[in-house]
Amino acid sequence: MKKKVSVSQLEPGMYVSDFNNGWNEDARSGKDPNGLPQQMMLKSDADVRRVLADSTIREVYIDTERGRDVEGAKSQAEIEAELAAQMMELGEEGNAVKLPNPDVKKQPMEQELEHAHEVKQKARRLVGDMLDDVRLGKTITVGPVKELMKDMVESMFSNKDAMLSLSMIKAKDEYTFMHSVNVGVFLVAFAQSMEMTPEELVAVGVGAMLHDIGKMKTPQEVLNKPGKLDDEEFLQMKMHVVHSEKILAAAPGISELSVQIAGRHHERWDGSGYPRQLKGHAIGQMGQMSAIVDVYDAITSDRCYHKGNSPHQALKRMMEWSKFHFNPDLFQKFVQCVGIYPMGTLVRLHNGYLGVVLETNTESLLHPVVRVLIDSKAKKKLKPVTLNLIERKADKNWAVEGVEDARKWGVDPKKHMPKPELFQ
Repeated sequence: MKKKVSVSQLEPGMYVSDFNNGWNEDARSGKDPNGLPQQMMLKSDADVRRVLADSTIREVYIDTERGRDVEGAKSQAEIEAELAAQMMELGEEGNAVKLPNPDVKKQPMEQELEHAHEVKQKARRLVGDMLDDVRLGKTITVGPVKELMKDMVESMFSNKDAMLSLSMIKAKDEYTFMHSVNVGVFLVAFAQSMEMTPEELVAVGVGAMLHDIGKMKTPQEVLNKPGKLDDEEFLQMKMHVVHSEKILAAAPGISELSVQIAGRHHERWDGSGYPRQLKGHAIGQMGQMSAIVDVYDAITSDRCYHKGNSPHQALKRMMEWSKFHFNPDLFQKFVQCVGIYPMGTLVRLHNGYLGVVLETNTESLLHPVVRVLIDSKAKKKLKPVTLNLIERKADKNWAVEGVEDARKWGVDPKKHMPKPELFQ
């Protein structure tokens, strides 16, 4: 049986099956040249000290069938059940996200997709060009990014799901700059749900789009290394935050809000982050929000060294980590922003049907719009049909009962998302 324990409870003879530190996109690094393995038998006090030396690891999972037990520790199944219950509670109607501007009529997703796709493509090209400029030692100008962000904010107010749906389209070989674009999209949506002004949203978007620009100062062999980083390489990787902050601070017309996002997106609520080990509210609200968004996009992306989590699974894992690494209140607000069942999640309905979530309903996060594809009881594919579950909320047969592994059912969620007309 797998159980979760505090690192303070670790003793020789225990088998660590999961170090529970996937929140860190640089978790492939370690405190020694070989780093910590994914699993480990603690054979001695020295092994225990080796785990304790990593201040980012607070709780781990042990396998009691392969090593010593801890009496009273909760099982992985119990933890999963608790997390599922917490997610459901966040989705209750009393916890719905307020519309950022109730006077602005929300446009249908299909209608806004064309505009959102155009903005996203501009962002892709612009960020790519700016990263190349920094690599070549040129000074950046933020004017074009500000203009782009005005368009993005406008699209978000029309229908944020249109822009968020396009953020599912990711390629491993484009991670460095598409991660920047996606963090911009998600952080603007998050800030919008916090009722920030359009001017503030533009500043947020600029900082988010350029938050990793300092990585162009990181040696490419370190940035793209598929294996574990040694101590020196990890230090080089962490320096990208300092570089990003300096590059943006030197750009004429930049907002302090934008610089703060670049400099603090790797700080952590418990003080275990970098580069300044800021703790709690000392990080600042935008630093805390950008940390959440940065990790969410990173762990839902396929990388050369790991397969991305599904959106719902990522949120559950991050909820587990939030008591240490993220502001718990802000994380809950982020979940309510992207949805309990984010777009692209394969959900199982009470009647046994499986469907991909296409849109969230802010007034009831537990009743998204889904594309029904499979009858899991009969184990057969269905003629795809789109249903708004909020229209069937009185019938429990159409209630979401859980989440399925899309890969297990041979489903690629991206193929079923609404597309702009040019891709129809």
